[in-house]
Amino acid sequence: MYRCPPSAAAAPVDRPRITVMNVKLLLVALLLGLAQPALAAVTWTQLSPQQQDLLKAMQKDWAQLPSARQDQLALGAQRWLQMTPAQREQARARLQVWKQYTPDEQRELLRKRDEYRRMTAAQKLKLQQSVDLFRSLPTSEQDMLRQQFEQSQQNQSAPSSSTPSLGLPSLSSPQPVGGVVPAH
Repeated sequence: MYRCPPSAAAAPVDRPRITVMNVKLLLVALLLGLAQPALAAVTWTQLSPQQQDLLKAMQKDWAQLPSARQDQLALGAQRWLQMTPAQREQARARLQVWKQYTPDEQRELLRKRDEYRRMTAAQKLKLQQSVDLFRSLPTSEQDMLRQQFEQSQQNQSAPSSSTPSLGLPSLSSPQPVGGVVPAH
């Protein structure tokens, strides 16, 4: 379960649903995790004993796996072993959130992740400033802006069945929050 930093814990917040900002944070976490360089293909014996223990269910099929999949699994096991218990719990929680999405929603989130990756540094900075500005607003104003955004999405053309609306703004053209445009 996501826990607020101590400074944010002072203000009571009742959030029974995943907010747009939480989804953006999830995307950033996925981006950071998936942006790691791939390892060279490894044989089972090249894995550390700890990696082998984590991946023991894969041992009999390891040699038949594509080298890219072996790399992903080895890297994932390595990263898992380097995590603190708190980081592991956060990773488990993120995975549970991810599993709650439909395949269409997962594809949409991955599309938005890819869109974010294609953004220039200036576009990413502008998006981060918008997120920071939104977070600085009182909870009541954040809720009002969420409602306005959801209504504006409903008023636009109906989304096609191939691209479900998750209530997420386009990352390539972040919309100003509260009528305030972040500094360039």
